[in-house]
Amino acid sequence: MKINNINNVDLLKSSNTAIGAPSQQKVSFSEFLNNAIANVNQLQNDAAKSNELLAAGKVENLHQVMIDSEKAGIALQFTIQIRNKIMDAYNEIMRMQL
Repeated sequence: MKINNINNVDLLKSSNTAIGAPSQQKVSFSEFLNNAIANVNQLQNDAAKSNELLAAGKVENLHQVMIDSEKAGIALQFTIQIRNKIMDAYNEIMRMQL
């Protein structure tokens, strides 16, 4: 078994999709939040549609229904935790004395 060295580290530096690479497009914080909330909403709608198809008996793959439901649930929990952290930070700033 041959083990190759990692010599092409420069590929990561030139790639725009590399982790930690700065994005060329500037997105405001409000746009980022709106996109994230829209994504969570889309996941919730997909899960609801999968559940409706399951109830109608039109789904052959029960696993996909469960995966859609779990994705939507995890995304919603994550969004709620982010909201809680933002509210904690806001409350902490409001308690600061000038």
